[in-house]
Amino acid sequence: MSDRRPRTASKRSNVRYNAVVASATVMTSRPPALRRMSKGEAWQEDAWRFYDENGELRFAVGWIANGLSQVNLVAARRPALLGDDPAPLAISEKPMPIDNDAISLTAAIAGGPDGQAQMLAQLARLLTVPGIGWVLIEGGSAQNPDEWNWRVISNDELRAERGDYEVEDEPTDENPDGWRPLDPDHVLIKVWRSHPRRSNKPDSSCRGALRPLRQLAMLDDHIDATCQSRLAGAGLLVVPNEIEFAPIARTVDPATPDAQPDGAVVDDFVEVLIDTMTTPIADRSSAAAVVPLTVKLPGEYVDKVKHITFWSEFSDTVLGLGERAIKRLALALDMPPEVVTGVSGMNHWGAWRVQEEAITLHIEPLAEVICHAITKGYLRPGLLALGHAQADVEQILIFHDVTDLTVRPDLSQNTIAAWDRMQVADSVLRREIGLSETDKPDDAEYRERLILRIIDRSPQLAPALLPALGIPVDLAALGQPYPITPTETTPGRQIGGPPDTANGGEPDAVSGGVTSSADSRLSDDALTAACDGLVYRALERAGLRLRNKAGRRDGGPSGVECADLAELHTRIDASTFSNVHELLEGAWTRVPTVASRYGVPFEELLVAIDSYTRGLLVSGQAHDIDRLRDAIPRTVAAGRF
Repeated sequence: MSDRRPRTASKRSNVRYNAVVASATVMTSRPPALRRMSKGEAWQEDAWRFYDENGELRFAVGWIANGLSQVNLVAARRPALLGDDPAPLAISEKPMPIDNDAISLTAAIAGGPDGQAQMLAQLARLLTVPGIGWVLIEGGSAQNPDEWNWRVISNDELRAERGDYEVEDEPTDENPDGWRPLDPDHVLIKVWRSHPRRSNKPDSSCRGALRPLRQLAMLDDHIDATCQSRLAGAGLLVVPNEIEFAPIARTVDPATPDAQPDGAVVDDFVEVLIDTMTTPIADRSSAAAVVPLTVKLPGEYVDKVKHITFWSEFSDTVLGLGERAIKRLALALDMPPEVVTGVSGMNHWGAWRVQEEAITLHIEPLAEVICHAITKGYLRPGLLALGHAQADVEQILIFHDVTDLTVRPDLSQNTIAAWDRMQVADSVLRREIGLSETDKPDDAEYRERLILRIIDRSPQLAPALLPALGIPVDLAALGQPYPITPTETTPGRQIGGPPDTANGGEPDAVSGGVTSSADSRLSDDALTAACDGLVYRALERAGLRLRNKAGRRDGGPSGVECADLAELHTRIDASTFSNVHELLEGAWTRVPTVASRYGVPFEELLVAIDSYTRGLLVSGQAHDIDRLRDAIPRTVAAGRF
């Protein structure tokens, strides 16, 4: 380890210099160990060769590397209980003395998040193929003396010569072979997976996949050879010399009738065969493409015609053998087999489970190997160099954050259904469909939408609710929503008619006289009590129908628990299972009797209690006799009906 002083006197430079130089003791004092480690083994050469040539292996290694590149490195404190995750450190004004230094050193790894992603991806490739990689940290250049250069190198790019480490760079005029000694201020961290049998030897999942990789290579070679053989020729057609074929029309030189221009003897059979087989190639519309060539020959020569090919029938089984080898390769690699073989036959839940298992069983263990190596070789020596106590340093480590890799299942549809049944909060709905709390409507907008929804489901309430939105309504011009045919059988005073302030009473609709205020109150109370029974009966009828419809989803009506059917609409959303018109069908058959008994027009009474009941069903509110008392006279007195 070098004793060279820091290049600058700044505090930050001194911190980084001391940290990096202190951690140089990890490997720089053991060149013989590196000499043994850097000697590549035969299986590693095969693994790299297959990585360069086999597309399936390259895809698998790239998938692991891309996944690991999404992992974030964070400084954390060792958990108190075994099995708990480390607690990430956070910068604060009054932290523990070691926290801010640990966070700063972790943030400086590979120059920041971009460099960390590339570093993790390259280490993933090295751990998957040869099973070993190196993280090299060297001092900055003369232009940037305060920076440290991070580099991930393979076993083939590092060697120990004459007691020193050398690294392979781009060849230059001064250094033709590309090998140069490491910078005196360097850190060399070995990141590897040791073999379970011999801990001083590296191991990787690719080592166990060499046999199926060799099979795939041989199958590819066989396919290439077969293609070349078939392109070179179509084989041999062996026929007896005794077979003759009728000549075809052609131009013949009278001087040499039995010879071709090049001197070859004419064979009618061969000539016709060649002509018949080559004509469809040049002209797809020729009849020769669909009409077979007819050959007449003696019976004893039929079995003498043979077609000899230069390829084997082994080609028929190549596809099955290739699929088997790919499946074995997928099982051998340290990743979910479905990633290589495909997840097309799975639903989204199965695919999500594969992704979850890939993170917890494959990506995270690989990240732990890297985090442990960097913690041991860089972070803790750096904290010791800054003067922190050994006991405090042992509690700090680099942890992997896989938040960016976590893919949650799509629960939006289930959340919407639960929200419609009032089983989840509005904030949960916004979270599951990808919205934030800032997207929440304000109170005025929410009130406006609620009124519009009520009007949409119960249009007869529009005259009463539109003025709340600032929309004037000409009530006199609207007319009656129910047909009114005044007859002598439905006389009575107007419900809630304006009182005669001069006489202290209100006019009678039949005699035109004035009734006393006491009689009016008694009549109103009795009418309210009668209407209370009508509304309760209507809600009970609606609850019975609602229970039957809701029970279709919950195993029958008995599965819908409700002590009072008149209040079932307050527990479940009635509009989810039926419409208000259907629920209240046939509920007002006794309204004419009650109206005649109390001397009020039944049409106006019907509209009043029907609108009130529909409002309860739409809004999910419980029936209240005081609200009913207010609804009857106020609705009619305003002239809405």
